[in-house]
Amino acid sequence: MTETRFVSIRGTEPFNAPKEYASTLSNSTFTIAQNVGRKGLIVSNPSDTVMTLRFSNTVPPAAATAAIGIVVPAGQAIYFTGQNGSVPDGGVSLFCAGSSKAYTIYEW
Repeated sequence: MTETRFVSIRGTEPFNAPKEYASTLSNSTFTIAQNVGRKGLIVSNPSDTVMTLRFSNTVPPAAATAAIGIVVPAGQAIYFTGQNGSVPDGGVSLFCAGSSKAYTIYEW
């Protein structure tokens, strides 16, 4: 069996393939649990409707709403990384008020 390995663009250290979460939202919220070891997060919104993203350290994560969260513009993606490769490690909540709007989230 062949193992797929990815290499960081910052160096030569290998890392595991990102987890992919992809589906649609219809006036609803999708959540990912807190991940203390999170190194990166890409939230892609290919739809024609704005979505909102919220990080929370509660279990389950506090929900993003139309009024609360980081705006993920329609047709765009947001990439989170930080100093030393860290990103917010809290739970993630993604909200969309539209009907059957696609999203993809990559987490590593």
